Parts: sequence; structure tokens; C-alpha cells
Amino acid sequence: MIFHFTVFLWSVIFGLGLEVIADNPIFPSWSWYIFSILPLVIISLIASRRITKRYTDAFVPGLLSFVAPTLLSLIDHPAQRQMFVVLSAVMYYFALLGIYRLRHAPEDKTAKSFLYSAAMAAMFFFYAGVYGFYLNFSFPLWGLMLIYFFGTALTSYETFLGVENQERQRMRLYSVLLGLIMGEMAWVMSFWPFGYLTTGAVALIFFFVIWDIALDGFRKKLSLKKAVARILFFFVLIAVLLFSTPWHILV
Repeated sequence: MIFHFTVFLWSVIFGLGLEVIADNPIFPSWSWYIFSILPLVIISLIASRRITKRYTDAFVPGLLSFVAPTLLSLIDHPAQRQMFVVLSAVMYYFALLGIYRLRHAPEDKTAKSFLYSAAMAAMFFFYAGVYGFYLNFSFPLWGLMLIYFFGTALTSYETFLGVENQERQRMRLYSVLLGLIMGEMAWVMSFWPFGYLTTGAVALIFFFVIWDIALDGFRKKLSLKKAVARILFFFVLIAVLLFSTPWHILV
């Protein structure tokens, strides 16, 4: 079942909330972020409680609620804002549908695919939005690294929970390692002459590669050949992305 009315209803409410933000003047400030993000996070908590009877399932929808307004504040063109609102609402629907189906069928692979897709979209919004915030405001580099660490570690742990027969301690260790790696990646990317979208895309590709390797390790499907193939694929994608992106070098 791909359509679920309650999930759809909460996704529409989320989309309307983003629409209100997109249709009003955006003045990025701490108070603006708080009043934009907090209602969406509350919506995600209520929606998750209604759908799965648990607040703990609200992480991925909550992450989308946190990062979507952040990235939306960096988009100037009205048509692009509308496209972003629709895309965010679709990913939000996937996230809610994923946690709903996993609540009733923990081994539902389609539900995991929905949740993983929403999580990867949320991570792109997260990496790009936070990096854009870092570029446009007087935000310290250590703060960027810390946010990348916590966002990556928590998201990794949440997505690893769907793997059966795994120790929670091992999941926490892997999640912390991925968070540390992405925190260091934030430091490296701070020297690059690219905008927030390119940097967010690079960060997402890198995160997906190491996350996928870790996930295969949990599933006992990892091999040296597969790991090397993924790393080579990462370098090819990064090369294509960087060579097709304008470089803004300051001299």
C-alpha cells in the first residue's frame, strides 16, 4: 500500500506550513528560524504519535522539519521555492509512510526504501542548508563541524535500527564514527571554492557511500570488492560534479 490517507493528510499540513513560510518575506535570523522550525517539528511529533503511537519514530520527519526551512531561506526565486515545497512534502510523505509500515511490518523492504529515501533527502537538505547558513552568517567553523557530527550520527543510528540481530552498542559506535568522518569532511569542505548546493551534494554522496558500506557490514554482505567499487564510484561522481561546477576562487 503506497497511499495512506492519514499520512497524506499530515504531509499536506506540513506542505502548507512550508508554503506559509515560502509566501512570506524571509528575514533569516535566530527568531525567524525558531518560529519557522518549531511549529513544523511539533507537527512531526504529533503526526508520528498519531501514526505509530510513538514519539521516537519522529526523527526523520523531524529532521525534514528542521532542515527544510533552513534551505528554503537560501532560495530566492519564487518558482524554485514552490518546487522545493512540493519536493519536501513528498519526502515527508515517504518518511511518514515508511515509519507507519515499519511499525506494522518491521521487515518491509519497501517501507525501508521509503524511509531511506526520505533520510537521504533530509541529509542533503541538512548538509546544504547548514553549510549555506555557515557561508552567509558569522557562524564558527567548529559549530559547523559539531552540527555535521550530531546530524550525521543521529541519522545514521536511526536508519541502522531497521537492521535486525544487531547490537545497539555496535550501531552507536558506527554512527559516531560516521559522524566524526562527516565532521572532518565539513572542515575540509570549508576550504573549497563552492556554494552550498555543490558542497551539500558532495557531502551527501560521501555520506551515502560510507553509510552504505556500514549498512552492508551490518547485513554481512560487505566484501572488499564491493567497498572498492563504491569508493571508485564516489570519486567518479565527485569528479563529474566538481568539473561541472563554477569555481569561485578568492584572491
